[in-house]
Amino acid sequence: MDVTLLAIVDLVVLIAAAAFGAASLLAWARHRTDAFPVKKIVAHVALQLMSIGIWMAFVITGRAAVAWAAFVVITVGQVFGDLLMFASHRARHPGAHSSYLGIGGEVLSFRRPLPAFHALVGAVGWFGMLAICIIATVAR
Repeated sequence: MDVTLLAIVDLVVLIAAAAFGAASLLAWARHRTDAFPVKKIVAHVALQLMSIGIWMAFVITGRAAVAWAAFVVITVGQVFGDLLMFASHRARHPGAHSSYLGIGGEVLSFRRPLPAFHALVGAVGWFGMLAICIIATVAR
């Protein structure tokens, strides 16, 4: 199978994840408090958009190194996404001390559909990127 086609499909998935993330962020912003984590949000959004741009460059060039660069950037961006997941949970549950699995489980419960779809579609995009990076490297 052509890795370019896979990369384009994954690009669509990444854009869908970004759309769910943007909608989730707008919903959160409407209910924000003084503790709204602007710096983490800016870092997460900037890194994720940068990774999508680099991924587009991979689609154009087909160079495995470019794919891996996109993967590194999106992975760093995911760290900020996880920090935002914790910040959102703490804002809605002051004083709660939940584990990563507990907070992740809450997101995946779909009580809040936008963050759930953002997380799931984002994970599909991330794992897709990893697989495509490996395929592009092995196919060289």
